[in-house]
Amino acid sequence: MEAPKTDSPPIEQMVAKLLQAAVALRASDLHLRAGLPPFVRVDGALSRTNGGAVTAELLEEIIAVTSGRDPSGATVPQWEYSYESPGLVRLRGHVFREGGQWALALRVIPFSIPAFGDLRLPPVVKTLSELGSGLVLVTGPTGSGKSTTMASMLHHLASHDTVHLVSLEDPVEFRIANVPSCISQREIGRDTPSLEEGLRALLREDPDVIFISEIRDLAALDVALQAAETGHSVYATFHTGTALKTLQRMIGMFPADEQVAARARLADSLRGVISQALLPRKGSRGRVLCTEVLVNNYSVKDCIRDPARTPAIQAVLDRSTDQQMHAFDHCLASLVRDGLVAPDVALSHAVAPADFRRLLNFPGLQG
Repeated sequence: MEAPKTDSPPIEQMVAKLLQAAVALRASDLHLRAGLPPFVRVDGALSRTNGGAVTAELLEEIIAVTSGRDPSGATVPQWEYSYESPGLVRLRGHVFREGGQWALALRVIPFSIPAFGDLRLPPVVKTLSELGSGLVLVTGPTGSGKSTTMASMLHHLASHDTVHLVSLEDPVEFRIANVPSCISQREIGRDTPSLEEGLRALLREDPDVIFISEIRDLAALDVALQAAETGHSVYATFHTGTALKTLQRMIGMFPADEQVAARARLADSLRGVISQALLPRKGSRGRVLCTEVLVNNYSVKDCIRDPARTPAIQAVLDRSTDQQMHAFDHCLASLVRDGLVAPDVALSHAVAPADFRRLLNFPGLQG
Protein backbone atom coordinates (compact mmCIF):
# COMPACT_ATOMS: atom_id res chain seq x y z
CA MET A 1 0.00 0.00 0.00
CA GLU A 2 1.54 3.29 -1.07
CA ALA A 3 1.14 6.26 1.24
CA PRO A 4 -0.14 9.27 -0.76
CA LYS A 5 2.45 11.94 -1.56
CA THR A 6 1.79 15.61 -0.90
CA ASP A 7 2.53 16.53 -4.54
CA SER A 8 -0.02 14.00 -5.85
CA PRO A 9 -3.68 14.74 -6.75
CA PRO A 10 -5.98 16.65 -4.34
CA ILE A 11 -6.26 15.30 -0.81
CA GLU A 12 -9.74 13.82 -1.39
CA GLN A 13 -8.40 11.67 -4.23
CA MET A 14 -5.44 10.64 -2.13
CA VAL A 15 -7.73 9.54 0.70
CA ALA A 16 -9.83 7.56 -1.79
CA LYS A 17 -6.69 5.85 -3.12
CA LEU A 18 -5.61 4.93 0.41
CA LEU A 19 -9.04 3.48 1.19
CA GLN A 20 -9.17 1.57 -2.10
CA ALA A 21 -5.90 -0.11 -1.17
CA ALA A 22 -7.23 -1.00 2.30
CA VAL A 23 -10.40 -2.50 0.80
CA ALA A 24 -8.37 -4.47 -1.75
CA LEU A 25 -6.34 -5.96 1.11
CA ARG A 26 -9.57 -6.86 2.95
CA ALA A 27 -8.35 -4.82 5.90
CA SER A 28 -10.62 -4.35 8.89
CA ASP A 29 -8.52 -1.49 10.27
CA LEU A 30 -6.09 1.13 9.01
CA HIS A 31 -3.61 2.93 11.31
CA LEU A 32 -1.81 6.15 10.38
CA ARG A 33 1.08 7.63 12.38
CA ALA A 34 3.33 10.54 11.48
CA GLY A 35 6.72 9.36 10.26
CA LEU A 36 5.62 5.77 9.61
CA PRO A 37 4.03 3.94 6.68
CA PRO A 38 0.38 2.91 7.02
CA PHE A 39 -0.43 -0.20 9.06
CA VAL A 40 -3.33 -2.51 8.20
CA ARG A 41 -5.10 -5.24 10.15
CA VAL A 42 -6.17 -8.21 8.03
CA ASP A 43 -7.88 -11.25 9.57
CA GLY A 44 -6.93 -9.98 13.01
CA ALA A 45 -3.18 -9.60 12.32
CA LEU A 46 -1.54 -6.16 12.12
CA SER A 47 1.13 -5.61 9.47
CA ARG A 48 3.26 -2.71 8.29
CA THR A 49 2.82 -1.83 4.63
CA ASN A 50 5.61 -1.12 2.16
CA GLY A 51 4.42 2.41 1.42
CA GLY A 52 6.27 5.59 2.21
CA ALA A 53 6.05 7.35 5.56
CA VAL A 54 3.03 9.56 6.23
CA THR A 55 4.12 13.09 7.12
CA ALA A 56 2.58 14.98 10.04
CA GLU A 57 1.22 17.58 7.62
CA LEU A 58 -0.41 14.97 5.39
CA LEU A 59 -1.91 13.17 8.38
CA GLU A 60 -3.52 16.41 9.58
CA GLU A 61 -5.00 16.91 6.10
CA ILE A 62 -6.39 13.37 6.09
CA ILE A 63 -7.93 13.93 9.52
CA ALA A 64 -9.45 17.24 8.41
CA VAL A 65 -10.98 15.73 5.25
CA THR A 66 -12.39 12.59 6.85
CA SER A 67 -13.54 14.02 10.20
CA GLY A 68 -14.59 17.48 9.06
CA ARG A 69 -12.52 18.98 11.89
CA ASP A 70 -9.17 20.75 11.47
CA PRO A 71 -6.85 19.20 14.07
CA SER A 72 -4.63 22.28 14.11
CA GLY A 73 -7.44 24.16 15.84
CA ALA A 74 -8.75 21.27 17.93
CA THR A 75 -9.46 21.96 21.60
CA VAL A 76 -9.71 18.28 22.59
CA PRO A 77 -6.97 15.61 22.30
CA GLN A 78 -9.21 12.89 20.85
CA TRP A 79 -12.53 12.38 19.10
CA GLU A 80 -14.47 9.82 17.07
CA TYR A 81 -16.37 10.24 13.82
CA SER A 82 -17.87 8.43 10.88
CA TYR A 83 -16.89 9.00 7.26
CA GLU A 84 -18.24 7.72 3.97
CA SER A 85 -16.32 7.40 0.73
CA PRO A 86 -19.20 7.20 -1.78
CA GLY A 87 -19.46 3.86 -3.50
CA LEU A 88 -16.42 2.52 -1.68
CA VAL A 89 -16.61 2.18 2.10
CA ARG A 90 -17.76 3.65 5.39
CA LEU A 91 -15.30 4.29 8.20
CA ARG A 92 -15.31 4.74 11.94
CA GLY A 93 -12.46 7.08 12.78
CA HIS A 94 -10.71 7.68 16.09
CA VAL A 95 -8.32 10.64 16.27
CA PHE A 96 -5.91 10.86 19.19
CA ARG A 97 -2.59 12.32 20.29
CA GLU A 98 0.57 10.27 20.83
CA GLY A 99 4.10 11.54 21.24
CA GLY A 100 2.89 15.10 20.81
CA GLN A 101 1.48 14.39 17.32
CA TRP A 102 -1.85 13.38 15.84
CA ALA A 103 -2.63 9.73 15.09
CA LEU A 104 -5.58 8.10 13.37
CA ALA A 105 -7.22 4.68 13.66
CA LEU A 106 -9.83 3.81 11.03
CA ARG A 107 -12.26 0.88 11.21
CA VAL A 108 -13.61 -0.25 7.82
CA ILE A 109 -17.41 -0.67 7.81
CA PRO A 110 -19.05 -2.44 4.83
CA PHE A 111 -21.94 -0.64 3.12
CA SER A 112 -24.15 -3.72 3.08
CA ILE A 113 -25.41 -5.28 6.31
CA PRO A 114 -24.77 -9.04 6.31
CA ALA A 115 -27.65 -11.47 6.84
CA PHE A 116 -27.68 -13.93 9.75
CA GLY A 117 -26.65 -16.81 7.50
CA ASP A 118 -23.66 -14.91 6.13
CA LEU A 119 -22.38 -14.43 9.67
CA ARG A 120 -23.04 -18.03 10.78
CA LEU A 121 -25.21 -16.75 13.62
CA PRO A 122 -27.30 -19.38 15.44
CA PRO A 123 -31.08 -19.43 14.71
CA VAL A 124 -31.94 -18.10 18.17
CA VAL A 125 -30.49 -14.71 17.17
CA LYS A 126 -33.47 -14.27 14.84
CA THR A 127 -35.79 -14.91 17.79
CA LEU A 128 -33.92 -12.38 19.93
CA SER A 129 -34.32 -9.86 17.09
CA GLU A 130 -38.11 -10.13 17.14
CA LEU A 131 -38.91 -9.48 20.79
CA GLY A 132 -41.58 -6.97 21.77
CA SER A 133 -39.75 -5.81 24.89
CA GLY A 134 -36.73 -6.46 27.08
CA LEU A 135 -32.95 -6.12 26.94
CA VAL A 136 -30.69 -8.01 24.53
CA LEU A 137 -26.90 -7.68 24.71
CA VAL A 138 -24.17 -8.50 22.20
CA THR A 139 -20.80 -8.77 23.94
CA GLY A 140 -17.18 -9.48 23.10
CA PRO A 141 -13.74 -7.89 22.93
CA THR A 142 -12.78 -5.15 20.49
CA GLY A 143 -12.77 -6.45 16.93
CA SER A 144 -15.08 -9.39 17.64
CA GLY A 145 -17.78 -8.30 15.20
CA LYS A 146 -20.28 -6.98 17.75
CA SER A 147 -21.31 -4.03 15.58
CA THR A 148 -21.87 -6.28 12.57
CA THR A 149 -23.99 -8.75 14.53
CA MET A 150 -26.03 -5.94 16.05
CA ALA A 151 -26.53 -4.27 12.67
CA SER A 152 -27.78 -7.56 11.24
CA MET A 153 -30.24 -7.94 14.13
CA LEU A 154 -31.55 -4.39 13.92
CA HIS A 155 -31.88 -4.53 10.14
CA HIS A 156 -33.88 -7.75 10.43
CA LEU A 157 -36.13 -6.23 13.09
CA ALA A 158 -36.72 -3.02 11.14
CA SER A 159 -37.38 -4.99 7.94
CA HIS A 160 -40.02 -7.31 9.41
CA ASP A 161 -42.02 -4.80 11.45
CA THR A 162 -42.88 -1.11 11.38
CA VAL A 163 -41.29 0.47 14.42
CA HIS A 164 -39.55 3.64 15.49
CA LEU A 165 -35.94 2.63 16.09
CA VAL A 166 -33.85 5.24 17.91
CA SER A 167 -30.12 4.68 18.31
CA LEU A 168 -27.38 6.45 20.24
CA GLU A 169 -24.08 5.66 18.52
CA ASP A 170 -20.53 6.90 18.95
CA PRO A 171 -20.21 7.14 16.01
CA VAL A 172 -22.84 5.74 13.62
CA GLU A 173 -21.34 2.76 11.81
CA PHE A 174 -23.84 0.79 9.71
CA ARG A 175 -26.69 2.81 8.16
CA ILE A 176 -30.06 1.05 8.39
CA ALA A 177 -31.99 2.00 5.26
CA ASN A 178 -34.60 0.75 2.77
CA VAL A 179 -36.81 -0.69 5.52
CA PRO A 180 -40.48 0.01 6.37
CA SER A 181 -39.59 1.32 9.83
CA CYS A 182 -38.85 4.85 11.01
CA ILE A 183 -35.11 4.98 11.76
CA SER A 184 -33.48 7.70 13.91
CA GLN A 185 -29.75 7.02 14.14
CA ARG A 186 -28.29 9.69 16.43
CA GLU A 187 -24.55 10.24 16.58
CA ILE A 188 -22.94 11.44 19.80
CA GLY A 189 -21.31 14.83 19.29
CA ARG A 190 -23.21 15.54 16.07
CA ASP A 191 -26.91 14.90 16.74
CA THR A 192 -26.75 15.14 20.53
CA PRO A 193 -24.06 16.90 22.59
CA SER A 194 -23.21 13.88 24.73
CA LEU A 195 -24.32 10.38 25.59
CA GLU A 196 -25.81 11.72 28.83
CA GLU A 197 -27.94 14.29 26.95
CA GLY A 198 -29.00 11.67 24.44
CA LEU A 199 -29.99 9.24 27.18
CA ARG A 200 -32.07 11.88 28.95
CA ALA A 201 -33.97 12.65 25.74
CA LEU A 202 -34.30 9.06 24.59
CA LEU A 203 -37.63 8.11 26.15
CA ARG A 204 -39.22 11.41 24.99
CA GLU A 205 -38.66 10.47 21.34
CA ASP A 206 -41.43 7.83 21.25
CA PRO A 207 -39.18 4.86 20.46
CA ASP A 208 -40.36 1.29 20.07
CA VAL A 209 -36.82 -0.04 19.76
CA ILE A 210 -33.69 1.47 21.32
CA PHE A 211 -30.08 0.74 20.41
CA ILE A 212 -27.24 1.99 22.61
CA SER A 213 -23.99 1.31 20.78
CA GLU A 214 -22.10 0.62 24.00
CA ILE A 215 -23.05 0.52 27.67
CA ARG A 216 -20.03 2.14 29.28
CA ASP A 217 -21.34 3.35 32.62
CA LEU A 218 -24.14 3.12 35.15
CA ALA A 219 -26.12 5.97 33.58
CA ALA A 220 -26.41 4.13 30.27
CA LEU A 221 -27.21 0.83 31.98
CA ASP A 222 -29.89 2.44 34.15
CA VAL A 223 -31.62 4.00 31.13
CA ALA A 224 -31.42 0.70 29.23
CA LEU A 225 -33.09 -1.15 32.11
CA GLN A 226 -35.67 1.60 32.60
CA ALA A 227 -36.59 1.47 28.91
CA ALA A 228 -36.83 -2.32 28.95
CA GLU A 229 -38.99 -2.18 32.09
CA THR A 230 -41.44 0.19 30.38
CA GLY A 231 -42.09 -2.08 27.41
CA HIS A 232 -39.37 -1.11 24.93
CA SER A 233 -37.06 -3.44 23.05
CA VAL A 234 -33.52 -2.43 23.99
CA TYR A 235 -30.36 -3.62 22.24
CA ALA A 236 -26.82 -2.75 23.32
CA THR A 237 -23.22 -3.94 23.18
CA PHE A 238 -20.88 -4.59 26.09
CA HIS A 239 -17.11 -5.19 26.22
CA THR A 240 -17.11 -8.49 28.10
CA GLY A 241 -16.09 -11.96 27.04
CA THR A 242 -18.84 -14.30 28.27
CA ALA A 243 -22.45 -14.12 29.41
CA LEU A 244 -21.48 -14.75 33.04
CA LYS A 245 -18.83 -12.02 33.02
CA THR A 246 -21.35 -9.67 31.42
CA LEU A 247 -23.92 -10.19 34.16
CA GLN A 248 -21.31 -9.90 36.92
CA ARG A 249 -19.96 -6.70 35.40
CA MET A 250 -23.42 -5.16 35.04
CA ILE A 251 -24.40 -5.94 38.61
CA GLY A 252 -21.04 -4.62 39.82
CA MET A 253 -21.69 -1.26 38.15
CA PHE A 254 -24.33 -0.52 40.79
CA PRO A 255 -23.40 0.64 44.30
CA ALA A 256 -23.37 -2.20 46.82
CA ASP A 257 -26.57 -1.02 48.53
CA GLU A 258 -28.44 -1.06 45.19
CA GLN A 259 -27.30 -4.44 43.92
CA VAL A 260 -30.24 -6.46 45.30
CA ALA A 261 -32.66 -4.22 43.41
CA ALA A 262 -30.37 -4.25 40.36
CA ARG A 263 -30.39 -8.04 40.29
CA ALA A 264 -34.19 -8.06 40.38
CA ARG A 265 -34.39 -5.50 37.56
CA LEU A 266 -31.91 -7.41 35.44
CA ALA A 267 -33.63 -10.76 36.05
CA ASP A 268 -36.96 -9.27 34.94
CA SER A 269 -35.71 -7.25 31.94
CA LEU A 270 -32.95 -9.33 30.35
CA ARG A 271 -33.97 -11.50 27.41
CA GLY A 272 -30.63 -12.77 26.18
CA VAL A 273 -26.86 -12.33 25.89
CA ILE A 274 -24.91 -13.16 22.72
CA SER A 275 -21.16 -13.30 23.40
CA GLN A 276 -18.80 -13.74 20.49
CA ALA A 277 -15.25 -13.81 19.16
CA LEU A 278 -13.65 -14.04 15.72
CA LEU A 279 -11.07 -16.82 15.27
CA PRO A 280 -8.59 -17.49 12.44
CA ARG A 281 -10.02 -19.85 9.83
CA LYS A 282 -8.08 -23.11 9.54
CA GLY A 283 -6.07 -23.47 6.34
CA SER A 284 -7.28 -20.31 4.60
CA ARG A 285 -7.74 -16.58 4.91
CA GLY A 286 -10.58 -15.11 6.88
CA ARG A 287 -12.03 -15.54 10.33
CA VAL A 288 -14.83 -17.62 11.82
CA LEU A 289 -17.45 -16.46 14.31
CA CYS A 290 -17.72 -18.34 17.61
CA THR A 291 -20.69 -17.57 19.85
CA GLU A 292 -22.19 -18.19 23.25
CA VAL A 293 -25.92 -17.60 23.74
CA LEU A 294 -27.64 -17.24 27.10
CA VAL A 295 -31.44 -17.07 27.10
CA ASN A 296 -33.00 -15.77 30.29
CA ASN A 297 -35.22 -18.67 31.39
CA TYR A 298 -36.45 -19.46 34.91
CA SER A 299 -33.17 -21.11 35.97
CA VAL A 300 -31.13 -18.14 34.77
CA LYS A 301 -33.47 -15.65 36.47
CA ASP A 302 -32.97 -17.44 39.79
CA CYS A 303 -29.20 -17.35 39.31
CA ILE A 304 -29.25 -13.62 38.57
CA ARG A 305 -31.32 -12.84 41.66
CA ASP A 306 -29.24 -14.94 44.07
CA PRO A 307 -25.59 -13.80 44.43
CA ALA A 308 -24.56 -17.23 45.68
CA ARG A 309 -25.99 -18.88 42.56
CA THR A 310 -24.83 -16.36 39.94
CA PRO A 311 -21.62 -18.32 39.10
CA ALA A 312 -23.85 -21.33 38.33
CA ILE A 313 -24.94 -19.55 35.13
CA GLN A 314 -21.85 -21.04 33.48
CA ALA A 315 -22.97 -24.53 34.52
CA VAL A 316 -26.46 -23.82 33.14
CA LEU A 317 -24.84 -23.02 29.80
CA ASP A 318 -22.45 -25.96 29.87
CA ARG A 319 -25.18 -28.49 30.64
CA SER A 320 -28.01 -26.93 28.68
CA THR A 321 -30.11 -29.22 26.48
CA ASP A 322 -32.10 -26.19 25.30
CA GLN A 323 -31.43 -25.79 21.58
CA GLN A 324 -31.54 -22.01 22.01
CA MET A 325 -28.61 -21.86 24.44
CA HIS A 326 -25.01 -22.97 24.16
CA ALA A 327 -21.70 -22.31 25.88
CA PHE A 328 -18.77 -20.71 24.10
CA ASP A 329 -16.59 -23.81 24.45
CA HIS A 330 -19.28 -26.03 22.90
CA CYS A 331 -19.37 -23.75 19.86
CA LEU A 332 -15.56 -23.94 19.73
CA ALA A 333 -15.75 -27.74 19.70
CA SER A 334 -18.24 -27.64 16.83
CA LEU A 335 -15.92 -25.40 14.83
CA VAL A 336 -13.06 -27.86 15.35
CA ARG A 337 -15.33 -30.76 14.40
CA ASP A 338 -16.32 -28.96 11.19
CA GLY A 339 -12.68 -28.32 10.28
CA LEU A 340 -13.08 -24.55 10.47
CA VAL A 341 -10.73 -23.84 13.40
CA ALA A 342 -7.50 -25.61 14.38
CA PRO A 343 -7.63 -27.37 17.78
CA ASP A 344 -4.68 -25.41 19.21
CA VAL A 345 -6.30 -22.11 18.20
CA ALA A 346 -9.59 -23.19 19.76
CA LEU A 347 -7.83 -24.25 22.96
CA SER A 348 -6.16 -20.85 23.28
CA HIS A 349 -9.61 -19.19 23.22
CA ALA A 350 -11.42 -21.66 25.48
CA VAL A 351 -13.23 -20.37 28.57
CA ALA A 352 -12.24 -23.50 30.54
CA PRO A 353 -9.11 -24.92 28.82
CA ALA A 354 -8.89 -28.09 30.94
CA ASP A 355 -12.50 -29.05 30.24
CA PHE A 356 -12.13 -28.10 26.60
CA ARG A 357 -9.04 -30.29 26.28
CA ARG A 358 -11.22 -33.23 27.34
CA LEU A 359 -13.75 -32.25 24.69
CA LEU A 360 -11.02 -32.39 22.06
CA ASN A 361 -10.22 -35.97 23.06
CA PHE A 362 -13.65 -37.10 21.94
CA PRO A 363 -13.73 -38.93 18.56
CA GLY A 364 -14.14 -36.59 15.62
CA LEU A 365 -12.71 -33.56 17.38
CA GLN A 366 -9.06 -34.05 16.46
CA GLY A 367 -7.74 -32.05 13.52
